Amino acid sequence: MVHQLLLARIAMLKILERSITLQLLLFYCLFIVPLLLGGLELYMFQHNALQQSAQRADLGLAKAIALEVESNVRAAIEEDVDLSKSQAASQLNLHQLGATFAIAKLSYPDISLYFVCNTSGNILISYPSSPNAIDQNASPCNSFRQALQQNTPFISPGRVSTITGTNVVSIATHITGSRGQSIGIMIINVSLEQFTSHLMVVRQQLSSNDEVRIWIVDEEGKSLANTERVPLQTNLLATLPGLKNALRGEQGNLIAREQNRDWLYTYLPIAGTRWAVIVQRPTDVTFATVISFQNSLILALVMLVIGASFFWFVLHGWVVAPLAKLAQAVKMIQPSQIEKVTDSKRLVRERGRSDEIGNLINAVSTMEDEIHSLFRKSDETSQARLHTLDAIMRSTDEGVLLEDPAGCIVYANYNFTQFVGISPQEILPDSFDEKLVAEKLLALIEDLDAYNEAILHAEDGPSELEFQVRGYYNQVGQLVPGQRDIRMRLFQVRDQAGQLIGRGKVFRDVTRHNEAERVKKNLLAIVSHELRTPLTSIKGYASSLLETDVELDNALQEHFLRRIVEESDRMADLVTSLLEMSQLEAGTLKLNPSLYRLETLLEQAIPLDERQRMCVNIAEALPLVYVDRRRVEVVLRNLWENARHYAGSDATIEISARCEHDQSDGGLYMSVSDNGAGIPPELTERIFDRFYQVDGGRKRSSGGVGLGLAICRGFIEAHGGRIWAENRTDGVSGAVFHIWFPAKLLYKRDSEQSTFELRNVL
Repeated sequence: MVHQLLLARIAMLKILERSITLQLLLFYCLFIVPLLLGGLELYMFQHNALQQSAQRADLGLAKAIALEVESNVRAAIEEDVDLSKSQAASQLNLHQLGATFAIAKLSYPDISLYFVCNTSGNILISYPSSPNAIDQNASPCNSFRQALQQNTPFISPGRVSTITGTNVVSIATHITGSRGQSIGIMIINVSLEQFTSHLMVVRQQLSSNDEVRIWIVDEEGKSLANTERVPLQTNLLATLPGLKNALRGEQGNLIAREQNRDWLYTYLPIAGTRWAVIVQRPTDVTFATVISFQNSLILALVMLVIGASFFWFVLHGWVVAPLAKLAQAVKMIQPSQIEKVTDSKRLVRERGRSDEIGNLINAVSTMEDEIHSLFRKSDETSQARLHTLDAIMRSTDEGVLLEDPAGCIVYANYNFTQFVGISPQEILPDSFDEKLVAEKLLALIEDLDAYNEAILHAEDGPSELEFQVRGYYNQVGQLVPGQRDIRMRLFQVRDQAGQLIGRGKVFRDVTRHNEAERVKKNLLAIVSHELRTPLTSIKGYASSLLETDVELDNALQEHFLRRIVEESDRMADLVTSLLEMSQLEAGTLKLNPSLYRLETLLEQAIPLDERQRMCVNIAEALPLVYVDRRRVEVVLRNLWENARHYAGSDATIEISARCEHDQSDGGLYMSVSDNGAGIPPELTERIFDRFYQVDGGRKRSSGGVGLGLAICRGFIEAHGGRIWAENRTDGVSGAVFHIWFPAKLLYKRDSEQSTFELRNVL
């Protein structure tokens, strides 16, 4: 019998030696049984649930007490406010106030004393009346001073009344006269005995074994009411844990030790006051069930540790250690490896095993030979391809981004990292963060919704789209604000079988290209229209004058010559505008300032025959302005012609000017307004860009090529001023152009001079 058992045991061991699955299954069963017992014990005793239940019970008790106290205090405040607003109070009718206090005392027996003080602090009346109270001065009292400093009812800390000798809190409210002025303070003393009685009743209703302690504390830490008969003068800030938190408006639970015993403190602020409720109970009573659960949990953990240690010891020695050795050997496989790692001494013992571990090591040895062969064949090809691809990606001017089919970023080249503002080190395989790259890209895009919609429509095949970004990153990684035009080309990446394996995006900055196209288009318009039109007119008039078969009278010849001069002036103005615009952009514009009256500048800028359409509102005795006369006249003339063109033939153009003396924004303010169609709000800044025009909207002067307002802004800013546009806000449609000259350009007149006279206007 013993021999048969011995043979059976040997057979079982051989089976176990040949199957690592059975080995792991056996040791797993030895581990899982204690684990299940511990889990069952943990399930039976829900530690957190029991502890939170006890804490919620105390918090609910504290909330019930807080609601009761809040209700009583709110009622007292409302009573004090009603009394302060009564007719007797507003007239300081002491006889009628006494009767009113007597009636109020019947409804609120917990109010121990009513009294009224004037603004100097003298007590005018008290109820119940006390000979010692009348003419007593309350101004040294902190409650009186606080009540004078705030407009809302004031609740004092707990104190002992000097009149009744009882523990009270005072509620004080302003008394206002018929004209709204403060004429006194209405004060009531609320007895604290009612709160103490309520706490004692609550304690009696709880189980006698709970040993509960309840405290109501004011903002100074004084005990307003408690179940331990602690005097009012006792400061509890240092002795009651959680009290400071409650006075800061927080609620919760904490455990602290007192008198060699752990206590659970539940704290809660009382709404409408600066008081707090503290409920205190010993933890050995509160958490009796929890303590039992802890003991069981400790036992389960001990069993779990013992079982896990045994399981790990066996598993490590028989399975984990050999696999770890094999893993270390596999990591050592390198293309330049001379000696096979599977032939090393560390794996000699494991290679002789007949189970899966031994078979695995032998398989790895065979794979090692094949890996070395593949390394040698593919290394040169891979290196050449990688170098070529890396060189191509670095040499291109575009940013390249590759995504997998799920939309996750898998590759970004150097130029793209510069575009989104991340360092080249952050795109290395070990530190690549595709979420960071995506967030950086999306943060730059101006119209994110339009971008996402375009991406959605472009996923079916190769396509191109353009969008704007808010700026670009410089060489040091700083964001430089400014709109940039980006052209993105999307394409799909497929394998040899045609299966989609990813998507690519190529980003190109086309800001300069678009700007050059726009400038070229405007310059072509100038050459084809603004220059050719006057040239055609000049040629036509000159040809007519040269005709010998037609005799022209002197008046017609003079008319032709005048038109030739006008068209020449038109061409000269256009050339001048282009030159001045180039000087502004290059920063080489030179001013020739002198002192001028604003009226003189307007008189020179606005033609005499058009002033009947103008309404002028210029403040008297404006100071002289130190400006370049010709440049400022150009600004005024451009604004006038712009308003005249868009306001209509019957409209009135308003010009106003005033002088402000503020230290920050002081200076001369001038505005030119019309009652035309106005300006789209989104274009109030762009209309000052050079060559910018809006179809169907406002256009610049200077022949309609988009330079007039750009020159206006350049001339005004060259003087240190500002020019801006907005729509009228006085109920009339139309636009307003504002000009501001700084105070340093203004000089006081030596003598009063007549203002700019305009016929049929002022």
